[in-house]
Amino acid sequence: MPLISETLQDGRPCPVILWDSSLSPTSNETHSSIKLTWGTYQQLLKQKCWQNGRVPKPEWGCTEIHHHEWSKMALFDFLLQIYNRLDSNCCGFRPRKEDACVQNGLRPKCDNQDAVALAHIIQRKHDPRHLVFIDNKGFFDRSEDNLNFKLLEGIKEFPESAVSVLKSQHLRQKLLQSLFLDKVYWESQGGRQGIEKLIDVIEQRAKILLTYINAHGAKVLPMNE
Repeated sequence: MPLISETLQDGRPCPVILWDSSLSPTSNETHSSIKLTWGTYQQLLKQKCWQNGRVPKPEWGCTEIHHHEWSKMALFDFLLQIYNRLDSNCCGFRPRKEDACVQNGLRPKCDNQDAVALAHIIQRKHDPRHLVFIDNKGFFDRSEDNLNFKLLEGIKEFPESAVSVLKSQHLRQKLLQSLFLDKVYWESQGGRQGIEKLIDVIEQRAKILLTYINAHGAKVLPMNE
């Protein structure tokens, strides 16, 4: 299974492909190890597959992926406004001309969202309960009135560990420590000054997400399975 990463070419980040044999095979169309449409995904969220050790019934249509994994992915994708997994047609926000959905003429297909395939839904062969996140390009220039809340649709629970960090005063420090380890990305953003600007955006989105959680009565649960 190929992974898309970044390296520097002529001083600018460019994609490279790495091979990870531990990942499950994927389709060429969606780059996913399982085939899911938006409508099927929403049904899976209602079934809460594998939650609390409960074995799902065959008629529920569950995959091997644990219910909590979708909550973790939705939180991550919302903070970075990653749309290519859950909203590849850009139905939940106003895309730019350079966004892939516009370039590929996908946006008109929003009229039948239930049939839209999810992309980059990947598992490891030895650990099919958990998701592996690839192609995690974030979008930090999206205005607050154009955030993609479709990414959170159907999510009724959020991971306690992540939400506690969002609520704390330590989010910036943790992000700085984490991003500093990726020297290529750190330098590509202009060093600490550029990284601080990105963290400003994430902190503001974290506040919006916390408001969303409270307004929708979503539960905050331990998710250590």
